[in-house]
Parts: sequence; structure tokens; C-alpha cells
Amino acid sequence: MVSWFAGIFYLPRLFVYHEESDSLEVKNQLSIMEKNLFKFITPLGILALIFGIMMGLLSSNWSEFFTQDWIVVKIFVVALLASYQLMCRKIMQELLADDHHWTGFKLRVFNEAPVILLLLGIIAAVFKF
Repeated sequence: MVSWFAGIFYLPRLFVYHEESDSLEVKNQLSIMEKNLFKFITPLGILALIFGIMMGLLSSNWSEFFTQDWIVVKIFVVALLASYQLMCRKIMQELLADDHHWTGFKLRVFNEAPVILLLLGIIAAVFKF
């Protein structure tokens, strides 16, 4: 989970550098880095999902486990993170084709979304509301 988050934090930062660079050589290098990072974090996200589901299924009462409010919030956070990663893939493709509407500022704001999701997941796990 930590490695997946690290990649999700870094990928949009590469997008900012990509968008704000004037050098075609730098943009090409950033495209390679973005693609490699995406390919690296995708299996990590899948593993996080698998282990999270296994943790619930291996609990003594899995139906009760998955109906706890804090677990529902964490599942929602993970679904949003998976959607966020898919959105990153779309942005990556748009940047590669140089056919996008993103500015450096918009990408910086987009880069902050996982922080909010991380905090929400941590609060749900710590306070188990």
C-alpha cells in the first residue's frame, strides 16, 4: 500500500514537470518515466486490493467485517484511488499526444487529491468510526 501511494504521489508531479517543460527531449524522457512508473505501481495497487480483501475474508466474521463503517470508508477510499490512477493513465496518454487541457496549476491541484484520500483512510482506521 505504501509503495502504491508513493507512486500515486509522484506520477502527477512528473505530469507537472512534463507540462511545464519547453524541451522536447525532457518531455520525451518524462514520458518514459511516467510510463515506467505507471507500469510499476499498477501491480502494487492490485496487490493492495487483494491483500485488503484477504484480510477481510480471513477475519472471524467476514460479513460483519465488511459492514463496519470505517471499513466501508476505506473501501471507498481505495476505489477512489484506483479511479485516480486510471485518470492518471488518461492524462499520461494526453500528455504524450500533446492533446490536453491541463495547465501546471491544474496538475498541481490534481496532485493533492491523494493526500486528502490518505488522510481520510488514516482517520477511518485510527478512529474506527
